[in-house]
Amino acid sequence: MQIIETTIEDLHSVIELVASVSQIDILPHLNEEGRETFLSKVLPDVETTFNKTRFEALKVIDNGKLIGFGAIRDKDYITHLFIGNSYQGTGLGKLLLVQLLKRSNREEVRLRASVNAVNFYESQGFKATDKEAQVNGIRFVPMSRAST
Repeated sequence: MQIIETTIEDLHSVIELVASVSQIDILPHLNEEGRETFLSKVLPDVETTFNKTRFEALKVIDNGKLIGFGAIRDKDYITHLFIGNSYQGTGLGKLLLVQLLKRSNREEVRLRASVNAVNFYESQGFKATDKEAQVNGIRFVPMSRAST
């Protein structure tokens, strides 16, 4: 298993992974408006993470297969963290998060956790900075963590 930087050649595989994980872990927690917003915005948003001027994006590879993806914007905001469904609960999410946090040089790292991921982020030292919010039907909890 390797955690390495993404390249533009990974875009299609990353979009497939994000779509697959979202179907099981995110979309069921959203209302119709949220599902429509998520589907219309998240995949184009994933594409923006390949802009290396603001983002650092990493992939997890196992035997040549992409099984995880994460990105940090401006060294202080985690925009994505996805682990393939059959690999969840194995510690890969934590390993990927650690690698993203190592890329930060800021005092604080922030994110918007999907409601199904709040416990994971809390277990990694993140704290809610506000109550659950909803924008265009997408539910999330704003969180932050002091950099180490």
